[in-house]
Amino acid sequence: MNEAPNQGLKPTTSDRVRPLTGVEQNEHLEHRVELLKREVDALQIAITGSSKQWYKNVSTLLAVIALLFSFGTTYVSNRRISAQDILSARQELRGLLQRLAALPKENIDIGKKYEKDATSAAAVSSLINQENSLLARNASEIARKLPTKSVSATEYYAIAVALQNSYNLTGAQEFLNYSINASPDYNTELGALRSLASLLFIQGNSEGGRVEYQKAHNIFAKYPQYDPFTKATANIWTELAWAIGSEQQFISDSNPTHRER
Repeated sequence: MNEAPNQGLKPTTSDRVRPLTGVEQNEHLEHRVELLKREVDALQIAITGSSKQWYKNVSTLLAVIALLFSFGTTYVSNRRISAQDILSARQELRGLLQRLAALPKENIDIGKKYEKDATSAAAVSSLINQENSLLARNASEIARKLPTKSVSATEYYAIAVALQNSYNLTGAQEFLNYSINASPDYNTELGALRSLASLLFIQGNSEGGRVEYQKAHNIFAKYPQYDPFTKATANIWTELAWAIGSEQQFISDSNPTHRER
């Protein structure tokens, strides 16, 4: 008996993939083209953005501006702190110099006050000398740290005098030179030149002392505006100081004890 083939093994029309119609194929192709176009546009935007100059890139430009602003703020802050430190040091130096200027007066008053008590006068005078030595050293340390334009020639000269009063001759010579080189006025420069010349004579450098006294004597070539009386008076005092220094040097050189040293 012949049986008919099993119809269940044959695919039905509904189970097969239905071929696309012409309209559907066009729509599918347009969809694929649209996707491809979007990908190309995205790549083009990325490439164009990376090749753009940094100053035309808004985000990069904002970052650079923020960095520059940070640097500027830091610089201004450091300048302000430095100016405050200088001002504080200047105030401290001014206080030290005012106290140093008062010490010689107090020493004279003590001599008069204890005129009949030499022991007490010597003890108090010794304390004043110790204070002068301490303040002079502190003032010199502050002045060395400050910018040269922040310290006047008069202040340098005052420190030099205080150092010499405490027998720090090397420091005194250093600050006398600072005073001379700090664009002083006539009176300060003349006093510094005389003091430096005298100090050099004390140290045994008579040749250097004569050079400085000669500079003091010729100072009116730099300041010609002064009247003849001022010029004559200043030169007389310079010559007197020069003569005293030369005499002291002559006595020192003639002293056998000094020569043995």
